[in-house]
Amino acid sequence: MDAEECLSREPRNKAMQKRRSHKKSRNGCQNCKKWHTKCDESGPPCNNCTLRKATCVYNRAKTDSSNNGGALAIRRRDGDAVTSYTSLERPTGDVGALCGAYGGPTRLLELELMHQWSTATYKSFCGIPEDGEYMQILLPRASLNYDFMLNCIMAISSLHIARSVRETESARYVNAALEFYNKGSSSFRTNLGNMNAENCIILYMFSAIAVAVHLAIPQGPGGVLGPVTIAFDLVNGSTSIGMMGMPWLLNSAFPLRIFLSRLGAPKEMIDADSRAALARLGSINDQRYKSTEPAEDSREEERAIIIVREHELYQMVIDGLEMCFAEEARGLLKGFCSAFPGIAGKHFSLLVSRRDPFSLLIVMHWAVILTRMDAKVWWWAISIAEELVAEISDLLTTFHPALALEWGDAMSWTLQQVGLTWSSAQSLSSSSSSSSSSSSSSSSDILSPELV
Repeated sequence: MDAEECLSREPRNKAMQKRRSHKKSRNGCQNCKKWHTKCDESGPPCNNCTLRKATCVYNRAKTDSSNNGGALAIRRRDGDAVTSYTSLERPTGDVGALCGAYGGPTRLLELELMHQWSTATYKSFCGIPEDGEYMQILLPRASLNYDFMLNCIMAISSLHIARSVRETESARYVNAALEFYNKGSSSFRTNLGNMNAENCIILYMFSAIAVAVHLAIPQGPGGVLGPVTIAFDLVNGSTSIGMMGMPWLLNSAFPLRIFLSRLGAPKEMIDADSRAALARLGSINDQRYKSTEPAEDSREEERAIIIVREHELYQMVIDGLEMCFAEEARGLLKGFCSAFPGIAGKHFSLLVSRRDPFSLLIVMHWAVILTRMDAKVWWWAISIAEELVAEISDLLTTFHPALALEWGDAMSWTLQQVGLTWSSAQSLSSSSSSSSSSSSSSSSDILSPELV
């Protein structure tokens, strides 16, 4: 080999010895690292695992630095980052501190609230065991297509949590509930004008849960009678939606047919003490209104004069109240008494809003049934019962002293049933008004949906 050939071969050998540089895979799957092959990081599964039909596992989720807020991202095989519904907000700082500092709805809060609904809150709206699957699974799934229903679920779940946390944390959950509900209420009104077979059940469910939201919101100055009056209107609105969409509801996934088939508890199931109290209401109605002339009531929304016979109206309401007592005593239809405002009807709700004395006395008796429900399940209804009885008692004693004296036995019975006396009722009514004025959250911030 001559000198010239050696000189020409030397650079070629150096080129062969020089190792080519390549981009190292630092986020590859476990298999590619074990096989010492370059992972395309597109999985799981990556291309190598797909070809070898192996189970592709990554040690940690891969992140995309271009995402806003450090959101987790999924990559397609073409390399483009996808951050739509697959993205999750990545909290900064201590997660525990973030959970305890909710200033409003966040992704993390929404996750907590959906967990709360699916594990506990949904039970508050199950009248029969067959309701469970729909309320726990089907309704949340359907609400993904109806933002107003999803916001309503978030609102009531947030209020449920607010009852179980410290007072300093409770206000944040209440504020979140107000924000969720007000947002959902606005969208609900828009959808209500276009009710059809597909959305009827969702509109009905929103209107029903909205009642619980109003009763569960910590009340501002003025006590609970005002919100209860609104709740009466909401129940009647929900009843109207149910009646208009009854054919659709009966053919929906909601087991309404089963619920209706179980109505009809015999009145004999009511305990003797409660039967005597209801009979006393009937006697008061006969004494005061049986011989009176029909009362005329002008209702602008219907642009008609409706002749209402007070005695017949009150008797119908008392009969409905008796049905509620019977159903609660039998126990097949849990929480049935929460439907009493709808059974009593719109005109009775109007009388309650006008603070009609006898209507308020009937409402006191309705509050007694509320206290007999399971407090853990029907927390949103029971929470107002005692204060409602105390407030109406104070109102009748103050503004209608003669009637309060005449109805002393009836009022005393309701006070006794909820664990109050005349003096304690006055004290509770006064303290609730003063304490609610200093509350961090006010129910005046909430929007009442137009259900009718």
